[in-house]
Formats: sequence, structure tokens, C-alpha cells
Amino acid sequence: MDDDPISGWGLRPVELADKSLFGRYFASLADPLSDYTFSQLFTWRNSLRILWRESHGHLCVFANGTGDLTLLMPPIGDTGSQVALNDAFALMDDYNAAHGVPHRSRVEYVSDELLNRIGRENLDVRPMGADYVYDVRRMIDLAGGDLASKRQAKNRFVRQHEHFMDIFRPESHKHECLRLLDIWKSTQDGHHAADSDAPTAAVKRAKETLATVLCLESADTLGLRGLVVYVREPHESQPRLRGFTFGEPLGRDQSSITIEKTDLAVKGLAQFIFSEFCRTTWADRPFVNVGDDWGLETLAWTKMSYRPVRMLNKYVVRKSAVAAVGYVPSSELKPIANTSAESDRTVDAPYFVRPASRADLAAAVDLERTCFGDGAFSLTKRQIHYLHKRPTAVFLVAEQGGVVVGQGVALVRQHKSGSSGRIYSLAVHPDHRGRGIGESLLRSMVDSLAERGVRRIYLEVESTNASASKLYDRLGFRPIGTRPNYYGPNRPATHMVLDAAEVAVAA
Repeated sequence: MDDDPISGWGLRPVELADKSLFGRYFASLADPLSDYTFSQLFTWRNSLRILWRESHGHLCVFANGTGDLTLLMPPIGDTGSQVALNDAFALMDDYNAAHGVPHRSRVEYVSDELLNRIGRENLDVRPMGADYVYDVRRMIDLAGGDLASKRQAKNRFVRQHEHFMDIFRPESHKHECLRLLDIWKSTQDGHHAADSDAPTAAVKRAKETLATVLCLESADTLGLRGLVVYVREPHESQPRLRGFTFGEPLGRDQSSITIEKTDLAVKGLAQFIFSEFCRTTWADRPFVNVGDDWGLETLAWTKMSYRPVRMLNKYVVRKSAVAAVGYVPSSELKPIANTSAESDRTVDAPYFVRPASRADLAAAVDLERTCFGDGAFSLTKRQIHYLHKRPTAVFLVAEQGGVVVGQGVALVRQHKSGSSGRIYSLAVHPDHRGRGIGESLLRSMVDSLAERGVRRIYLEVESTNASASKLYDRLGFRPIGTRPNYYGPNRPATHMVLDAAEVAVAA
């Protein structure tokens, strides 16, 4: 088979001439995701190597940017979606098997609407995040106590900075936008250089930069609407372009903000440009969609802080024949025997690990306080409730004798180039330690993260915590660095990772 998936499969790269054909297919969707637009596919076509073909009256869009062949969304058409999906899986299976990655055939960015069209029979469906959707009027006014900090930041920017806005015009603004894009990328690369997922995030930013450049060059042809903001600082004689944003209509009642870049040194500009873009351009549409959070925790907190009124779920779909076994409802679970090497002591009642329910959250909060105190490294009640609702979270509890005695929280970080995982919290009540509960929770989190296709799993552990370090070492985690003062003055953390090749061994 030729290494180029275009050859022999009838796949074509996305070109501007395809815009009207794609538009006709996307028009059939009542509630599209932000990913379901021609402009998104065109601007990301080089970064992700996006290809397409029609199959049984459906549009099938593939990606080949990471060496495998995947479907970027389910086949889109009016009828026969399952036939087109089977055809797409056959194509992916043949290509991926020939290139040594036979288990990586999958469909990404699956909406609830398209999931209902293809059904769930013989498919393994996993969450992969969600689009954040806001009330446009609230984003314009930023009214109410829950948006007070956004409103204050915007008003502070208006008071303290001489500024003006303009509609994006390539001939007038493209070169200045490219200059700002370079500043944004270098600033972000430097700021996040020490993050646990720095290499993956850097690749993501590089790809996002390429997509943004193509957007700036093709905005008019694609029908994107853009806004730029100029700011003059007190020491400057002339204002400079310090922010730009682009968006487009999405479906029947949404607008989609596809790009927003600002000079991070200008405080309040990000809040200002978002609010003003909604006011000047999207006031005729009730909802504004700002996409997903890429699985990045800081971005997720920022997007949640604007108080979304809807979350449009996204899923990854694989064939059940190659999917790992997932969790069953807690009503069907049987107790797990205490066979861990952590201790051979007998206990009065067996324990089992299961997904946390809402009724378990109060106990989870109490466990955090009991195990970690009320300091900065104890998850708060608000954080516990937020993490339980996140579709990218793995939230488990260990129950013994009807009482929650342990909990574990992990997150999947979804990137364009793949997935990583992070163990967020592992807590066992002091009265129940030494019985294998912690190991069972950790193994279950690793299993669940592996099922979702993560490449690496990261965690931090206090360097003096010998028992926890021994547990992580036994399951295959290896140290990759030290973080001084991570848990407070003179309390360093060991940064550890479990590589994807070792997940199957640990599971």
C-alpha cells in the first residue's frame, strides 16, 4: 500500500472549491459542534492533514496528521449513515493495519446529534470534552455577580487604555496580526515550558499557529468575520494592534468564535474583545460557541468562569470489537477481593471500586480534608462538584461496608495530536489504609485512562511520601523531575509519568 493515503482510496485534500459542497452537508445539522464548519477544516487542513471523500451519499472527513488514519466526524448525510460508517472503518482499518497501528481506527468529535444518527450498537462511545456555549446577551452586558470580575476587567481596560476597534481587512491588518501571533506563541511557549504536558502543548500551539496563519490569509474567501483592537500605551506615540478575533455563524442559532488572540500584557483586553465582538457582530444570534478546552485545565476554568448555558458533548467512537472493557453500573459490580500486595491483613467487609455518583461527593470532600487538610492541595467542594460533571474526568470511589473510604480523580487532556492523562487526587481514609484500596483505585484510574486512548499519564507525589512513591513505582510510573516547594516551603514533589507502552502492563 502506498504511504500516501490519498493514493488508491479516493481521498482528496480540502480545497476552497469544496466550500459549497461541504456547506450543503453541514446545513443538514440542527445543532452542530464548532468543529463542523468548512472554515475549520480548511484552516486546519495542513496541521492535521485533512482529507475527504463522499461515500453512499455522505460526507466523510479524515485526518492523517499523526501517522494513523481517523475520521474527524461521523459521516454526514440524510440516510444510510451506518453504511457509510462501516465503509469508513474498513478504510481506516486497512490503512492503520498496514502502518502498524491496527487499533487506532476511531471517529472523533462526535456530537449527540450525529451519535443518534449512527446509533450505539457495536460501538464503544467515550467522552472527549464539550463545546462551551454562552448566552450572547450576557456576554455583551457581563451583568450579574457571577460575571463581576469579567465586567470589572473590561471596564478597567476601557478606562485605562486609549483604544479603537476595526473590522478585519487583510490588506490593512494581516501583517500586524501575524506579528501579534508570533508574540503570543513565544509568550505561551515560555510561560508553559515547565508544565507536565509542555511538549504536547507546544506541538498543539505550533499547529494552531499554522491554522491561524491560513485563517488570516483566507478569511474573506471563507466568509469569516473578524475584529481587531488597537491600543496605545502611555509611552507609545502610535497605537498598535494588540488583539484580533474571528468567528462565523454556526447552525441556526449559534455563532462560533474560532480564533481569539490578544497581547497578554494588556490586562482586560481579552474580556473586552470577546464582549465587544458579541455586541458588534453576533447580537442577532442567541448563543455563542467558543469551542472546547483542549483538555487543558487552565483553559477549562477560564471557560467555565463565563458561565456557559449549554455544553455540547463530544465523543470518541471505536468499534466494540477492538475496544477495552469499560465500567459497569455499580448495581452490577461485585466486591473485589483484597488480594493486593500492600497488605495480607483481613478486614471485616470487602470493598469495591466504582464510578462516583452525586450522592458520594460530600464523602469525597470529607476525604480530601481528612487526608490533605484545608490547604492549597486539597480539592474544594466546588472543585469536587465541577470535576464530577466534567466528561473528561475519571471519578471513582472505593466503598466498604456501605461507606465511601477512598476516592480517585483523573483527567483526560485531549489534544489535536493525541491524549494524555493526569492523576489529580488519590485519597484513602487513614483507618482503611494498608488494605490495597489505594492500589485498586489507582489501577482502575489507569485502566480507564488507557481505555480513552491516552499516551502518557502524569502525577506528582511529595518526595518524602515513601509509601505512595513505592505504589506508583510498582505500577510502572517513573520519575522525570523534581518540583521544588510544590507542596509548600521545603516540600518538593517528584514528577512521575507512565508511558503508553507500559499502561497495558500496569492495567
